[in-house]
Amino acid sequence: MLKMAISEHLKMRHTFGGKLPVIAPVFSLGIVLLLAYGVMEMAQPMAWNFWYTTLLPGMLAIICYLGVNKDKKLHYCNMLSVPLPARKLLAGKVICYAAGLFIANAILCAGILISGKISGTVTGITGNFTAVILLSFIFLWEIPLYITLSMCSGMFACIFSCMFMVFSAFVFADTHLWWIWPSSVPVRLMCPVLGIMPNGIIASSGNPLLNSGVILPGVIISFVWFVLFSFLMVVCFKKKVVEE
Repeated sequence: MLKMAISEHLKMRHTFGGKLPVIAPVFSLGIVLLLAYGVMEMAQPMAWNFWYTTLLPGMLAIICYLGVNKDKKLHYCNMLSVPLPARKLLAGKVICYAAGLFIANAILCAGILISGKISGTVTGITGNFTAVILLSFIFLWEIPLYITLSMCSGMFACIFSCMFMVFSAFVFADTHLWWIWPSSVPVRLMCPVLGIMPNGIIASSGNPLLNSGVILPGVIISFVWFVLFSFLMVVCFKKKVVEE
């Protein structure tokens, strides 16, 4: 699987999708620094909130679609020529894109800490590092989902689903039903980790959304969705191979 992940990385290395884990966080940070000019104490919460509610899901959808599209153009011959079961072939893709997810989160975190250090507004260093780890895990379920949509439908279904996930995340994020919708989980978990409300405002002391008891259930829920979508991804791939 590791060799398949390396192969996927080499395939994507000189493409827009391969560069996106670097471009997306830099773009996100640049936009926020421009908007927060003069009120730099708001730059850190704005950057994180804009990232995990909007640009991060969009980045994953685009990367997954571009990676799958290259395989579809070859009728998956590049994958089928490798003597490995479907689950291991696809696991290589997931590992590669998950590495990109972690790198993107780490770049954004580094940019936030550096800019905050320069302006003297950086806060919650431990929370920033924790956010990198958590976001890299609780967004994993989106990778097999977008791979599946890209294989079975195409770009429209992948991007439209991403947009739906982004807008629907706020419906349950600040309610006791946050756990019922997978895209609400990251938004809810960042409340106690970063002290940021779903709308991007810094939470006041004593706010019930700062309760850290939601972190472990959120991680477990995200893992369950990841397993379910991974199973769906393998089933979809086998079906597409037969059709091809």
